[in-house]
Amino acid sequence: MHAKAASFADRARSTDRMRWPPHRRVFVESIVAAVCAYILSAAFEALLIRSIGPTEWELAWVSDVALAGAFGTAVYLWRHLLTTRRELEARERAQLVVDTQLSIAADIQRQLLPPLPPNEYGFEWAAALRSSGTIGGDFYDFMPFGPTQLVVLVADVSGKGIPAAMALGSLRSAFRALARHSADPARIATQLSAGLYDDWRGALYVTCFVATFDLRQRTITSTNAGHPPAIVKGRGGLHYLRRGGPPAGLFRDTTFERESMQLHTGDACFIVTDGVTEALDGTPLEHNLDQIGLWHSTGDAARLCQALMIRALAAHGPSDATDWDDDRTVVVATIGPAPGPRGRSNGGSRYGHH
Repeated sequence: MHAKAASFADRARSTDRMRWPPHRRVFVESIVAAVCAYILSAAFEALLIRSIGPTEWELAWVSDVALAGAFGTAVYLWRHLLTTRRELEARERAQLVVDTQLSIAADIQRQLLPPLPPNEYGFEWAAALRSSGTIGGDFYDFMPFGPTQLVVLVADVSGKGIPAAMALGSLRSAFRALARHSADPARIATQLSAGLYDDWRGALYVTCFVATFDLRQRTITSTNAGHPPAIVKGRGGLHYLRRGGPPAGLFRDTTFERESMQLHTGDACFIVTDGVTEALDGTPLEHNLDQIGLWHSTGDAARLCQALMIRALAAHGPSDATDWDDDRTVVVATIGPAPGPRGRSNGGSRYGHH
């Protein structure tokens, strides 16, 4: 009964709002406020007259004081309203400038992301990145090394927002400089960590996964710097790539380990950031991989990447956290039959960035 009454009242208020345009409602409210103020003022003056019994001169004085007080109050409210409006306009202009700058920064971040590698030697690639805000701290990159090797980086800068986004530029430059001279993931992670510590002194750090894919030999050699383990899923089961060390840039002197494994036709490699694993809280990543299935044909790297990202975006994050959100990144490589020593297709399909 109470719910029905409340619903009826809400509908009535909604009907009144539709019936009265905003400017007319403000006009009517102003008249009502003026009438109420007049009634209260008259009542107060009558009470004062009855209480002190003033002479004619005193009565005129009281009326003048009341009029002056009302006029002063009106001027104060008017000036206060103008000042508040100016402050709001200034804040809106400042917020517009900030929003514009953030939008430009987001465009720059998107331009820092590389194109997908071409599909060669049976390898097919897909990647997706969704920032929790206008700008974020997730990043991935691909750097060719020699004719048949590809160095892959998936990274997550600590923190969020502008500081993490600013750190991505130096991270990208440092990684690319190191990957031009070495394809050893452990060496890249060690030198990257030292350089980042010199720049940031541990105030910011990076969890990252560095992997070198030998496309001809069909191997992956990787180093994990405090990052969620990559998963290689194939007909032979699951293999987790965990070996490495702490997050890069967290400590002054850090060395990292590496591990290697042979890849086979039908395998798929999944590299994600913790925004994906935390979003799927309570459901291990491998269970989600079982549900989306293995790849079966050309274009399935993009399908797997998209399916996993959709699941991560639909999930609500840790059950003990309120208003949780984080950047989410997925990179997928599938291994199909090798078409020949120099065979290649027309290029990797790309699942769009968010």
